[in-house]
Amino acid sequence: MHRELNNTEQATVDRLLEKSQEVFLLSIELYNRPTIRYHIEGCAFFLCNAWELMLKACIIKKDGIEQIYYPEHKDRTLSLEDCLKKIYTNKYDPLRINMDKIIDLRNTSTHFILDEYEVIYAPLLQACVSNYDEQLRRLHEIEISDKIPENYLILSVRKKDINEEECRARYSQQDLEKMLKTMDGISTTANEINNERFSCTYVVELRSTKKSASDLTFKVSGDSDTPVAMVKTLVHAKEKYPYRPKKVVKEINKRIKKNGITLLQNGIDTTTRAKSKDAFNMYHFGLFTSFYSMKNDNRYSYNAAFKGETPSFIYSQQAVDLIWEKIKEDPKGIIDSLKKKVKKGSA
Repeated sequence: MHRELNNTEQATVDRLLEKSQEVFLLSIELYNRPTIRYHIEGCAFFLCNAWELMLKACIIKKDGIEQIYYPEHKDRTLSLEDCLKKIYTNKYDPLRINMDKIIDLRNTSTHFILDEYEVIYAPLLQACVSNYDEQLRRLHEIEISDKIPENYLILSVRKKDINEEECRARYSQQDLEKMLKTMDGISTTANEINNERFSCTYVVELRSTKKSASDLTFKVSGDSDTPVAMVKTLVHAKEKYPYRPKKVVKEINKRIKKNGITLLQNGIDTTTRAKSKDAFNMYHFGLFTSFYSMKNDNRYSYNAAFKGETPSFIYSQQAVDLIWEKIKEDPKGIIDSLKKKVKKGSA
């Protein structure tokens, strides 16, 4: 619970938060604008600025306006690094590690940066955007989606493979070695942490289907100026199926809280029934996986276990979206309905 603010503190907090949101939106608009090549540098700079303003507002609310200044320099406010240390005390928090990398990128960008850095840092920038959205909500109860649609929070990443031989022809040995070292360091950290608060990638798939309900449609035409080729590619399991069961449950609960939905079971709020702050649990998740046969459908799941091991399923974004859509359609009856259907099916 935050302390009561005086008029000066409240006005300062309001101003900081307004500026923070404005700069945050600017970072996304700059990154997604196709006519500008200053994507990664500008995005990193403005994201850091947005975070610093947001965290200073949090410090004022928690400890008072004098705490955003250095004790020995009363005219100098805290750096972003020191703000992060005050709010997120665990230096091993994936969010903290992500911000450390983004700050490094901001500092590097003021001197020199190669085009390939966009490929290296894009997943980190996306995680930073998602973290800001989550923390603005948690720390200040502000929904950035009130100012920008949620789908605009996904960065338009110009993803391409880095060709080391081409880079050797274009750059000096010093620049090349620095780039490769940066890429290897981030890749190693991402694999070790394996957390979307550090590195996050969204994958868009175009799927041919007879169903008409879709956010995006396309037509395959033989005489089109812009042809669409039907291709089959090797899909890395962790990219297509990024959710373990507990992570699915966490994501659904996040959406339930964000949208103010009350989920019922036998006419009772599930949070009251289970004496838990989370409305959606593993039992509910099991009802969905059973009824929709998710474990037998590669649209929704993948068995990550090796041959001979106990099955260990990971789930796709499509699985999360299906569960969320069904809850949104009928929060008062979906759990009871699924429970009856699953019980009837197993009888």
